Amino acid sequence: MLSPAQNAVCLLCGGQDVDRLWGGSDKKFRGPGRFIYVRCRGCGLVFLHPRPSDQEMAQYYPDHVTAVQGEGQGTGLENARLWLKRVLAEEWYGYATRHQTSPVRLLRKALALPFCPLLSQVPRQCPGGRVLDIGCGSGGYLAFLAKLGWTCHGIEPGPKSRAYAQEVLGLTVHQGPLESCRFPEAFFDVVTMWHVIEHLPDPLGTLREVRRILKPDGLVMLRTPNVASWEARVFRGNWYGLDPPRHLFVCSPDTLRAMLERSGFVVTRLRYQYHSVDCSRSLLYVLEDRGSPGSRQFAARGIQYLELALMACAPLRRVLGQGGAMHVDARKAVS
Repeated sequence: MLSPAQNAVCLLCGGQDVDRLWGGSDKKFRGPGRFIYVRCRGCGLVFLHPRPSDQEMAQYYPDHVTAVQGEGQGTGLENARLWLKRVLAEEWYGYATRHQTSPVRLLRKALALPFCPLLSQVPRQCPGGRVLDIGCGSGGYLAFLAKLGWTCHGIEPGPKSRAYAQEVLGLTVHQGPLESCRFPEAFFDVVTMWHVIEHLPDPLGTLREVRRILKPDGLVMLRTPNVASWEARVFRGNWYGLDPPRHLFVCSPDTLRAMLERSGFVVTRLRYQYHSVDCSRSLLYVLEDRGSPGSRQFAARGIQYLELALMACAPLRRVLGQGGAMHVDARKAVS
């Protein structure tokens, strides 16, 4: 157990009674240093301690631009995926421009049903709706929503990614952080945070600001790694979802729910995500830690086959337990 003198204070409950959980390093971008995660004995929240300064943290965030391909501009597989997402939006999420029933449309709807998880990040249609995506990167998600009729805003601290979203995609993207944007109260219908909350130095403060700028019936949608998953328990400091030191907080379903409730939200839906990379990349990290370059190179060559096998096992994973990430929808609690 760490001593109170080390100032490990839990953001969620204020407790100082913590246990050392895992140590890890930046295996994704090969940044320097070793990092420690602790678990609060009071509420179970897992967090990085000690935390690098803002200046030190900057070196762990390379600013990569992800080019966004429109339908018909990418590879055959990319074009098929974009077409399928559009069909799903029209048939299952209320975005159809024509509402007549026909045998062809019923068949199209039935064939698209198994692929609905592809669009789990898309909110239901809201005519005239405004959406804010915090951590929007190069803007691909917002560009898709804009085509569906949403008025889109984004926040992205990376200058290259932000410039691409603004200049190439024509999106309204702010540098952030959220509190500095000074959005009007009750301005947005939906706020999204895709693998963002774990990066925030004060997730409670950010969630409270999200609540302020959401309309009374507004929705926050987020995804974050699940520290209660079997991948986390098996791979520990080599778990792909840990991602030190970028992930300052790593939640379980209980601590994420508590964080949202303390910020004035009611969780309406919690689902688990099953990504093959959680296991395959964690395995590569283990081999790297054990200094087995030959084994790692062999595993790296077979990674695509391993990930395909793990994708096929996803239905079984849903039976066995929690996935490596959580998807949560929450609405403002009634005051």
